[in-house]
Amino acid sequence: MRHNGRAPIKASRMRPEHLNLREGETPLAVCPDCESWHRLTRSMISPHRDSSDKPVKSGERRYFGDKPERRRRCPGSAQRITIDLTPEQWGQALLAADSTAAGRHSARVTRKPRTAVPTPVTRLASLPAPSARLLAVRDQARAAVHVHRSECEVCRTGRARCPGGRELEIRAGHTDASVRFVHEQHEAALRAMAAPAAPRRQQWRRVNAAVKRTDQQRSTRPAGDAPKDGGPSVPETPVRITA
Repeated sequence: MRHNGRAPIKASRMRPEHLNLREGETPLAVCPDCESWHRLTRSMISPHRDSSDKPVKSGERRYFGDKPERRRRCPGSAQRITIDLTPEQWGQALLAADSTAAGRHSARVTRKPRTAVPTPVTRLASLPAPSARLLAVRDQARAAVHVHRSECEVCRTGRARCPGGRELEIRAGHTDASVRFVHEQHEAALRAMAAPAAPRRQQWRRVNAAVKRTDQQRSTRPAGDAPKDGGPSVPETPVRITA
């Protein structure tokens, strides 16, 4: 393999991350033209094709056995590399380059936006709103009343009701009352949750009488708990017992 006629490139002038001079491994270098890794053979970059060049479509072959066109030979092939570094020196230069690149990184910490805090469960209404099933039953009851009034000759006049129409109206009234009751309970629960808490003094004023009554009962000694006469006396001063 003959060199490409260019001047040799010293390894000390190349970027340390573009070389691989580890002991026990095949020496590698980055081609200065196509910037791809290749093996060093006799201190020269192995011949290779230009990876950045796209192959030309030649169409049909001119004759049997003709080879299709491929990528052109990279001009950096057989480039001489003068290894003027030891593996230790190359390793130190690689570490220095890594530390320099790490020092260029910004030390600014980008804080993520805080996530929205969901509403606590204690602030949610404990009583749910009317369910979809209950609302559907109410709509069906109302529709049944309207259909019956349009078809029944007695109920159509509005002056009287047949037994069937009266029963349908009663059912519709019951479902309306159920929906209104659930609505009122739900709104009352929402108002109770939204109402501000009573002040501390007002809360204490509500239970002050009961607390005083309890304190008086605790301070009064119950009858019948006093020791009876003739029972064992309890020493009031320290007593030394000798064997």
